[in-house]
Amino acid sequence: MPEIYKHIKLIEVYADIAGHRKGAALGLEALRKSSAEINSDYYEKFVVEEIGQDKSAEDNCSFENAKHIDKVHPVISQLAEKVKIMRDENLFPIILAGDHSSCAGTMHGLKMAHPNDEIGVIYIDAHADIHTPYTSGSGNMHGMPLAIACAMDNKECAINKPNKKEIEYWNKLKYLVSNEPSIKPENIVFCALRDFEKEEEALIKKHKIPVYTVEEMTYKGIQTVVEEIFKKLSYCKHIYISFDVDSIDPLYVPGTGTPVTNGLSYEQAMQLNLELIKNEKVCCWEMAEINPLYNNNDEDSTRVFKILERVTETLIKHY
Repeated sequence: MPEIYKHIKLIEVYADIAGHRKGAALGLEALRKSSAEINSDYYEKFVVEEIGQDKSAEDNCSFENAKHIDKVHPVISQLAEKVKIMRDENLFPIILAGDHSSCAGTMHGLKMAHPNDEIGVIYIDAHADIHTPYTSGSGNMHGMPLAIACAMDNKECAINKPNKKEIEYWNKLKYLVSNEPSIKPENIVFCALRDFEKEEEALIKKHKIPVYTVEEMTYKGIQTVVEEIFKKLSYCKHIYISFDVDSIDPLYVPGTGTPVTNGLSYEQAMQLNLELIKNEKVCCWEMAEINPLYNNNDEDSTRVFKILERVTETLIKHY
């Protein structure tokens, strides 16, 4: 194994219990299948670590406002610890996740490893994922990871009254690292955001979180937007990229749990990730919410795999 490959590790998170529709955990095997079908040796190059979810009583959920939070908690905790260990060893984690709730663990892990540094987050997603048990209309926790990492409740916009056990788990998740937020909301930048509720919008406005819409990225061009993002986050020592495939228009990638029209073109998504990964401050890249159950054909997963492969190749060149 060439020395450069030893500086990158993969983490596969086989969890989809927090999603709107099950099947995202199958996306990781779909990526491996795509790799084999195009004769890629991608998975032979890197050490891969796995995290799975507790499958017991999946359909017997006693929580209404934070569904399966008791099963989500250990996944987030395990991922946080793995990310911390890798960063402590100066490794670059590439995380392939099922549903997007687990990315709270990524952010917590980065804070564990870099407790005194500013951490920036580039969140490429159709959704804001900044709901809480107090504000979520669905209770699905894949819509809450940013609120977890930022230790937010948003009680000002509350529509729910979580029960005692939900609140207990929620507070454990928020303060997994310390009694402070792991991520500052002002250190977040949204890309391709287009489907969010008024409760989330209130937080975006309150904390003045920049939002680059698909229209703006198309008008300005990806290169210009990337330059603006890094200028905005210039004070951050470490930057994390979280790429949800539902940021892409379902015309190009239908295989995701919560598709939203008017998204990025496939070429835009590819270019955006390739340009972002070149920056030396980027310390972690993640891809989530691949759901092959909703593919039109096998080529859909192959297109997603090619993003992973090219991003990794570009990372190696600039690492």
